[in-house]
Amino acid sequence: MRKIFCAVVAAFLCCCGFSYAPSGGNARNVPVIMYHSVCKTNVGEFVISPDSLRADFEYLKKNGYTSVWVRDIIAFCEGKGDLPPKPVVLSFDDGFYNNAFYAEKIAAECGMKITMSIVGSYVQSEEGQKKRSPVYSYLNAADLARLYGGGRVEFCNHTYDMHKSSPRKGLRRKRGETYSDYERAIKSDSEKCRALVQSACGYRMNVFAYPFGCYSKETQKILSDMGYKAILTCKGGINVFKKGSSDGLYDIMRYNRHGKADTKEFFKKIKVL
Repeated sequence: MRKIFCAVVAAFLCCCGFSYAPSGGNARNVPVIMYHSVCKTNVGEFVISPDSLRADFEYLKKNGYTSVWVRDIIAFCEGKGDLPPKPVVLSFDDGFYNNAFYAEKIAAECGMKITMSIVGSYVQSEEGQKKRSPVYSYLNAADLARLYGGGRVEFCNHTYDMHKSSPRKGLRRKRGETYSDYERAIKSDSEKCRALVQSACGYRMNVFAYPFGCYSKETQKILSDMGYKAILTCKGGINVFKKGSSDGLYDIMRYNRHGKADTKEFFKKIKVL
């Protein structure tokens, strides 16, 4: 009778979006929220206002969620660390300057950790720019050093110059491209971004984020061989990670946060309650 009762309670908690650990405390449900630009103007599918971002963070805190980095999840899966009962990852793609101008400051005020996926060519395009704006600028090397030094941000590789739709979309293999050429292209580009971030702040990235969520069947192995331990996708869903198991690390799902959605309605829809 007790087993039946526990099963009913477990099913109820899962349906309600709570982080129920199905393996006796050795597993966690982990929602990952995918943000992009944080700006007061042009709010839309990939732009959220600072006020809405603050509302999101406050909502998560009120509902018992604790922000974690992807590296924390990796440590948990390797059996080297633990995760809180209700973990959440707050990821920001593309390396917009407003991620530092607004997001990092709001995260600090709300006691949150955040994950930023960096495009290397965007970083280099900012070098020497005297006029910078949260509306259109990207992070530069000095920003990366300051953010990493602040202890609230981790960085992921979002490619050096493959955040494009042509000649290939993201990391998708081109038609007729040999495997060796494809492998060489990914390794060369990825390592260039990796080296740039490492030079800026001393951190060697081991998490990758697919641009546009585009990749091919060979991509994961190439990145794994390069030492990447986790990959962020653009597929929606709640991740389940088990202590001591790498399952799911190379296919981490994320929910895109549309800037015009109401905070409560957005989280209710994805069952983060």
